[in-house]
Amino acid sequence: PDLAGKVDQIFQFDINGVGSWHVDLTVGEGSVSTGPHDNPDCTITCSEAAFEQILDEPGSAMVLMTKGELTVSNLTAALSLQKIF
Repeated sequence: PDLAGKVDQIFQFDINGVGSWHVDLTVGEGSVSTGPHDNPDCTITCSEAAFEQILDEPGSAMVLMTKGELTVSNLTAALSLQKIF
């Protein structure tokens, strides 16, 4: 499937105590690379536990944001991830 056509964004994930990686959904099926990206459209920062919770329950992201356990640099871009989950 053409994930890039649905999202067309680059996401950087900074997981506290674990590391960083970025997901490029601007071309074809997208790609995942370790380390930060030079110019991500959206940076998402959280703990490992919060990230696992989001993977298990995507709807929990808003609750985690209100608790300060998840930060998102571009909420509009982050919401576009719903198109692929």
